[in-house]
Amino acid sequence: HAVKERSTGFDFPKKNKLGALRGLGVRTKGPIKVYAVGRYDKGFLLKMKMGVGAEKMSNALVDAVKPRCSDNAAVDQFKELMVSGLPDGCKKGMELGFDTSGGKLGLTVNGRGRGSVSSRKLC
Repeated sequence: HAVKERSTGFDFPKKNKLGALRGLGVRTKGPIKVYAVGRYDKGFLLKMKMGVGAEKMSNALVDAVKPRCSDNAAVDQFKELMVSGLPDGCKKGMELGFDTSGGKLGLTVNGRGRGSVSSRKLC
């Protein structure tokens, strides 16, 4: 079973490997919907509504994480992981998974593992 995020039309599973769905949201830039996000027990699932370059996407996520994380080295590693894990950028319809369990932040792109950064502070 799935829950539909109304403004983007994306379906999010009620349960997946990240646990149970806890909430939905949308990232907008002005009037443009950039991605929908599902918050789960052990992480987040982003579904891209529009295409964005890897550098731009990684910068936006680092800007969101940085104020909450004092581990600057881990934040830098996370940015490198994002850029290397998205060699062709974030395409429309792409899914990015962020697993925050086990003291590390893992990245999946369309369900395929791209790596992780070990840091309890980053999670």
